[in-house]
Amino acid sequence: MSRAVPSGAGYAVAPVFGVRVASVPVERLERMRCVETWALVDELAEVSAWLSREGAELSEPLHEAIGAAAGTPAKPLLVALRRAVYGDRRPDRRSLDALAYLPDELAHRVEAWLARREHREEVRRRLPEVLAAEVDAAVEALRHAAGADTFRRGLAQGSPVLSAQVDRWLAGRPPGRQELLGLARYVARAAAKTSPYATFTLSGLGAWAAGGPAVQPPDSLDWQGVVELDRAVLQPVWAALTRHPEVYARARLRVNPAAYDDGERIWFLGPGPAERLSSVPAGKDVRAALAWLRTHPDVAAGSVPGLRPLVQAGLVELVPPYDEQGDDPVGVLASWLPVPSLAATVRRIAEAAHGDDRRKSIDTVREALEELLSPGARAHPWLPDKNLCPESALLTGVAGRCGAGVWQALLDDLDAVRGLLGLFDSDLPAKVSAAAYFLDRYGPDASVPAPVFYRDLHTAEHPGPAGLMVRELLGNPLATPGGAGLPDLPGMRALAAARRRFWQAANAGPGGGAPVCLPVEELAQLATGWPPFVQAPGSVCCYVQVVSAPDGPRLVLGTVSAGYGRGLSRLHRLITLAGDQPPAATLLRAPQEGVRLAECRAIAGGGLNLRTATADVALAYPGTGASGGMPEVSMDELVVTYDAVTERPALRDATGCQVRPVHLGLAAQHWLPPALQFLIRVFGEPATAMVPGWVFRAGGDVPPPGVVERWPRLDVGRVTLARACVRLRAGDFPVPLRGEADAAYLPRLAAWLSAHGVARRFFARVVDLRAGLGIGLLSKGRKPMYVDVTDHLLLTGFLRSIGDPDALMVLEEALPDPADAPVYGDGERHVTEYAVQVSRS
Repeated sequence: MSRAVPSGAGYAVAPVFGVRVASVPVERLERMRCVETWALVDELAEVSAWLSREGAELSEPLHEAIGAAAGTPAKPLLVALRRAVYGDRRPDRRSLDALAYLPDELAHRVEAWLARREHREEVRRRLPEVLAAEVDAAVEALRHAAGADTFRRGLAQGSPVLSAQVDRWLAGRPPGRQELLGLARYVARAAAKTSPYATFTLSGLGAWAAGGPAVQPPDSLDWQGVVELDRAVLQPVWAALTRHPEVYARARLRVNPAAYDDGERIWFLGPGPAERLSSVPAGKDVRAALAWLRTHPDVAAGSVPGLRPLVQAGLVELVPPYDEQGDDPVGVLASWLPVPSLAATVRRIAEAAHGDDRRKSIDTVREALEELLSPGARAHPWLPDKNLCPESALLTGVAGRCGAGVWQALLDDLDAVRGLLGLFDSDLPAKVSAAAYFLDRYGPDASVPAPVFYRDLHTAEHPGPAGLMVRELLGNPLATPGGAGLPDLPGMRALAAARRRFWQAANAGPGGGAPVCLPVEELAQLATGWPPFVQAPGSVCCYVQVVSAPDGPRLVLGTVSAGYGRGLSRLHRLITLAGDQPPAATLLRAPQEGVRLAECRAIAGGGLNLRTATADVALAYPGTGASGGMPEVSMDELVVTYDAVTERPALRDATGCQVRPVHLGLAAQHWLPPALQFLIRVFGEPATAMVPGWVFRAGGDVPPPGVVERWPRLDVGRVTLARACVRLRAGDFPVPLRGEADAAYLPRLAAWLSAHGVARRFFARVVDLRAGLGIGLLSKGRKPMYVDVTDHLLLTGFLRSIGDPDALMVLEEALPDPADAPVYGDGERHVTEYAVQVSRS
């Protein structure tokens, strides 16, 4: 297999890649379209346009006929006829008598106009009847799609309420209108999109083929469900258990991994999600206790009762007996617990998590958790039923193959995009500002302990302009450098200028219609003028779809995450749990010369962060347990220096080797603890290297009222970096007027879409910005909703989702079109996405 793996100058490609397949075939979604209705809509548009043109052209000869009939009884009849034709109105009976006074050729033209106008009215009369019949057929098609096993299993997790409604529907009790719209949206999501965390999407690992076409789907989509307990419950359960004296006494003690003695006080990250910087006087007894603990790693809390105040403060921690990333941490905890009644309750959780009946497992886990956490257990927001025992659908065997030879040119261009992402690193302003702060406070040759750098940056009364900038950027990842109240730093000006030059070269601003392509060679030339702190990420995982083109296949880029095994490592772990034999974990690694990759093995957000280890070292972090045998490095062992070559701050270990913190779990980076986010954002690479194209290009500015911005597709070589889209205020999208019938609204909608170059199938986002840009872009509205206006259920659901008229609406082209999805062995098309890791070699 290794000989088939493509590679290029300066980069390497992982030998395996992720495959994500939409579980619902495209055909089931297409059966819900109102094809005949929209054929009538098109016919109405065509006839109306003809009537308008012909009516205007008839105006002049009719005017001449009126002049010729001056002083005769025919003149008023001809005037009325001309006004009716020009105004697209049906002439009254008297006006029709004027036809007898017209030349034959002109009379025939007017009669043809009248006949086509009557035909249009007949089409208008037919449209509601046809639409009603097709909606009834669409509802039946929806029932068939919703009844499929793969969809029902996904819906049971995504929406238990709608899942129960489907059960009743299949038993003969139809759902209400609102439930129908919700089901249609779920079916569209399961057919037109891929999602990494549900049975709506079938996920697996693919392999490169030495020859053959770009995309080689497997003969069948054989899959297996894997149910896991959401390990977000571990920390609250452990905290509750350690309130019992017997459990506390047996727990192992450890010095907080972030503790640092500055000579006067010992600083550390306090317990809880806020991680407040705390300190205690560095007295002789405290220092002696900490030194003793560091040389006695297995001491139990009950044997040193005098340390309880340090435990309560958070300087000393109670270490759980399990590895959060282990195979069965709950089972390990149950076996370890010294109280039989508590052990029995925890064991019920462990056994339920491996049960075959997911609903029964959830009920059992819920009851056990309420026993452990009571009183007030149901008030915990992290305990929604649908998340307690999530299920993932895993493709068994090789999930698909891709022809390495065909992909070679595509990957060359994809690596060029990797270079570009260094310019648009969302954390680059924080890195540049932190470097400026370091130089101002310590000087270019300083070596500062990482906890001291973190403390000074967050607690200094006068941190200077650069320090203020870092604080703002860390508190608000979406803050705009140079914005109101933010310092204007030279590095920020250089970064803004480099980004501005790129957009000028790309020439992909609003107003264009045709796709814009930036040649890779031109991009390379631009890169020679970028500031030194613009560094390409060492490894990225690109989520791409393949489209056919006359000159060969192309790639459409969705999202780009950090590489180093991110995404692939979670798939690797799930496939192992499913009992399959995935490739060796070493194939997921992306080693970087002269750099040690450090990942925090804490769950820190739940099951999406469960994964096979792929970094060099584990970052010991407050509140975490064992690291599964990986070598560890803690925050107090690291120092911060200034790298004059890259003009960035650098994190180094005791040997002087650079340490690069990375987040390799799939949970969003902003859910990580604050200090861990700080390490990754200032010294590492962002977990999301590129957000979807609409934010990547246009930010969050909302167009003025009445303005519809049209942004062209942007390609870099053979890679589509951003799909074409239109941006507008939600209130400017045409919605049905009060009392307006579908026969009037649908043609008006069709005309609006045509006028703005929007296809009838698109992905829509409606982002409410009333709470601010940051909140809006983290809300559900940022997620794309598939809309096909010819599917009346989807259209109605979309219209109902439009709330605030001042919200930002983005309509993005459906590229590739779901109708062009790969055909699998069952003869049906499934939307498919590939997660390909490209790394610096």
